[in-house]
Amino acid sequence: MKASVGIVCGSGIALESLLDERTEERRFRDIPELADGVGPDQNELPGHNLQFIFGRCGDRPAVVQCGRLHLYEGLDYETATRPVDFMHSLGVQSVIFTCAAGGLKPGMQSGDLVAVERVRMWRYRKWTATPGMLFTDFLVPGCDFIGTYQWVHGPCYETQAEIAAIQQLQAEAVGMSSAPDLFRCQELGMRGGIVACITNSCCRREVLTHDRVMAASAKASARLASILRRGLDSVL
Repeated sequence: MKASVGIVCGSGIALESLLDERTEERRFRDIPELADGVGPDQNELPGHNLQFIFGRCGDRPAVVQCGRLHLYEGLDYETATRPVDFMHSLGVQSVIFTCAAGGLKPGMQSGDLVAVERVRMWRYRKWTATPGMLFTDFLVPGCDFIGTYQWVHGPCYETQAEIAAIQQLQAEAVGMSSAPDLFRCQELGMRGGIVACITNSCCRREVLTHDRVMAASAKASARLASILRRGLDSVL
């Protein structure tokens, strides 16, 4: 199994359509170096199927990672980022990470896409080396916004006070994933980019559930896949 590009699907995001040819599927729990992070009795988070799908996107060997491991599941940094290590072992040179996120600008709508240029991070006691800021290696063209993604460790949605504080920092989106993945990606010498899919507005009071996030992500998936397909050659 070899691949030159990896695409990581966030909560409820389905990007298997990027593969014109599918050659193999492997579940996280069937890969020895990832099995400890999943565990035989662990319930997989809805919207995270925890598998790799191998194939080709055009003439490019690619792997789509469906779902990811999270620090908020009680995992340490090394365990949560093992899927990135696995992609590196496949020869992946560039990774596009996607994630579900809350929109911090008044005009943002569910389904909008943010090409992330920097990631600001709040410190987390279980990741003692949490960096303050990361910069992506490329921007995916065709997104609705370009801006800053605020990483929070979760697993709860932000309070109104937290949202106000993050808005003061001039972030466009906020979410609970992708930052550890990007950091590990760059540690290993791979190039990484992030597209945040806005699933809810932080500027309006909404009843927010994981099911609602997944529904919004699923609805945006076809458009996101189209944008990524058009943008692959220009960013990788």
